[in-house]
Parts: sequence; C-alpha cells; structure tokens
Amino acid sequence: MDDVADCLLSVAWNLFPLMGRPPARPGNRPEEIRSFLVDACHDAGMRAREWAAARGAGSEQDRRPFLRLAEVAVDTDLFLSMVSGTLVADDERVRRRWAEIEVLVREACDLAGEVTEFLGRQTAASCP
Repeated sequence: MDDVADCLLSVAWNLFPLMGRPPARPGNRPEEIRSFLVDACHDAGMRAREWAAARGAGSEQDRRPFLRLAEVAVDTDLFLSMVSGTLVADDERVRRRWAEIEVLVREACDLAGEVTEFLGRQTAASCP
C-alpha cells in the first residue's frame, strides 16, 4: 500500500505542483475538477500511507480502487488539457471531450468514496 500512496501523491503533485495553490474560482470547471482530483489523490495517498504503516501491503483487491483513482485523475487531466489547448476550434470535439471528462469525474467521485469507505475515514475532497 506504500507504493499506492506514492503513486497517488505523485499524481496529486503532477496535477498541481505548487504548494499553497489558490482555491478554484467559482464557475471555472477545469479548476474545480483539478482541485478535486488533487485533493482526492493527496488525501487517499496520505491515508494509504497511514494504512500501510498500521496493516502492511494489503491485497491486490485492496489496492485496486486507489490505483484506479490515480489512473482516472491522470486521464481527466489529459482530457482537460485537450479541451483547453486546441489549435483548431472544433466545437463538436470539445463537446465530446467534456462529456468524457464528466464521466471520468463521476468515476473519480465514486472511487474517492470507495477509498474513503475502505479506510473508514471521512475525506476532505468533495466532488465538484
């Protein structure tokens, strides 16, 4: 589980590498999503580290939702970059990407809840 913690903390760092980041501006959906993902990954990583110190490595099944959360966070960040950095405006493609982003955000919320339930703690991250 320590490796899982390192993975999640690395994802959080890569999504927002600056410490003391400002809160997301209301109405700025990409900032809201990234802020949630950073908080969810950081919180899950820190809690996984505590869990590992008390209980050991855990099973593959224990680690799966943590790793999936990391994967979904990275995918979501990639899609957010795709919709904000287009060279040629294509409204239909942007609309499709946003639909995919929202599906991933819902999955990340579900995974954050699953991780929180597994750890038996309340999480600081609230779904955007």
